[in-house]
Amino acid sequence: MHAECSWATLDDVKIRSWFVSLLLLLAMIASGCSLIGSDSDVVGFPDIDFGVDAHVYLETPQRALHLHLFFPDGHEPTQAAEQDSLAPAVLFFHGGGFANTRVEQFERQARIVAEEGIVGVIVEYRVTAEGTTRADAVSDGRRALEQIRASAGDFGIDPARVAMAGASAGGALAVEASAGADALVLFNPAVNAGVGGFAGTAPTIVFHSREDTIVAFESAEGFCDAAIDCELVAFDEGDHGFFNDEPAFTETVDGMLDFLDRRL
Repeated sequence: MHAECSWATLDDVKIRSWFVSLLLLLAMIASGCSLIGSDSDVVGFPDIDFGVDAHVYLETPQRALHLHLFFPDGHEPTQAAEQDSLAPAVLFFHGGGFANTRVEQFERQARIVAEEGIVGVIVEYRVTAEGTTRADAVSDGRRALEQIRASAGDFGIDPARVAMAGASAGGALAVEASAGADALVLFNPAVNAGVGGFAGTAPTIVFHSREDTIVAFESAEGFCDAAIDCELVAFDEGDHGFFNDEPAFTETVDGMLDFLDRRL
């Protein structure tokens, strides 16, 4: 899908962004999720061990934030830099309504992209259950991208081939923090036309279900129509987290890998 870029007024953008955030908040409340609580209320807080390299990319008053790097087999960062065989990378941002940490959400995808020669990076970011704001989360996302680029040689990553991926609120975060990203992969993202001032410059693919009752399919359509280079892959069945279950899990992973092969 290729669409001419269209612009919304600032007021329209603010209203739509506020409305999507409200829907996410109501969904979290309806599902019984705690929005404010102790450290133990936040899934995966403060650390989770995936059995891979973890690097602190930002020290915050709440906690140290890590990049969990899933390297392809045989990938030696220093050797890759010396031999000019740098690998592309994908940064994954979990969902959770900006309220809770679900840092393990993209573990399977990160391991699969590593099997295909791509460095999978699970990014920790702060959530409102820690007393922070959505703006803090977006700032964390930007810092993560900056750190990956700044340390690309240390990780054996090609700084010119870095994609950002996210689901639901994590998809919105990926979009809003995407300045300079080389591609975007979004799973039922909480986005709309003009979210975060996004102008749609990076090649983007969106996987979204027509049955999503949390973020309407029409929101994804409007977002993709406003982008310059956006592919919208529609699924007829499945609610908001449809991509976590089969057959959609395999279909979205295959679609992601095909997109990254073509565009990254």
